[in-house]
Amino acid sequence: MARAGAGGSAGRINGRFMLLTIVCAALSAVLVYAGVARSSDKGSEPTSATASTVVAKIDIPARTEITAAMVQVKDVPVDARAGTALSNVDDVIGKVTRYPIAPDEQVTPNKVVSIGGTENVESLSFAVSKGARAISIEADQVLSAGGLILPGDYVDIMSVVSGTKPDGSTVENYVVKTILQNVQVLAVAQTIADTPSGGADASGGEEQGSGSKPDPEATTLTILVSPEQAELLFLAELNGTLRAVLRAYGDSEVTQVRPIFKNELSPAIAQ
Repeated sequence: MARAGAGGSAGRINGRFMLLTIVCAALSAVLVYAGVARSSDKGSEPTSATASTVVAKIDIPARTEITAAMVQVKDVPVDARAGTALSNVDDVIGKVTRYPIAPDEQVTPNKVVSIGGTENVESLSFAVSKGARAISIEADQVLSAGGLILPGDYVDIMSVVSGTKPDGSTVENYVVKTILQNVQVLAVAQTIADTPSGGADASGGEEQGSGSKPDPEATTLTILVSPEQAELLFLAELNGTLRAVLRAYGDSEVTQVRPIFKNELSPAIAQ
């Protein structure tokens, strides 16, 4: 009888172990399934968003005009994209690099500049349109509109020169003449214009005088002229006094202005 009781107890214990084994196996299966499902969900998650970005194909040195062969558009993850990066190669081709750009480096507006364009740049040469010249003339605040001429304004240039009488004597400040009309001011002292260099046409609706405030101690104006006009200005400055006369916004009309002679200011007194 004792042996039969012992056998029954052993059977019950084995049954419990079997039940525990089944429960553990089922729990393991559930955990494996959950792990596989989680991995599957991660694999199906969408990749991070991308955005079209202009990058350099090759090393582009500073002060180099960009061509189509130098740049391309790539999809760059949004979290790795520069906030001001350009997305269209048309916004880059034909511009000039201000700094070197390495392969795959993103192109941003501060790295390129237009020739004769609107960007505010440190180098005056970028503001000079092709075929034009920039020349500086002495024009302190007393001589030119009280120091209120701004980079981007348009001016006329007057020259006052001495004359020679038939007897060979010199008449100081004999005649004043407007030698140039509607020329753009590129810089006042060290402040460079950030407005378009539109040559002779100031009426295109572009905002003039939007550069920084002029230096009240400025002694030079840098203006945009043709090569022939640069020669004329140089000669006039050597032989007399120059004054810049500010034009109204949008006034680009060039008119005939006759010279004024000194005797018109102080005519001879009738005897």
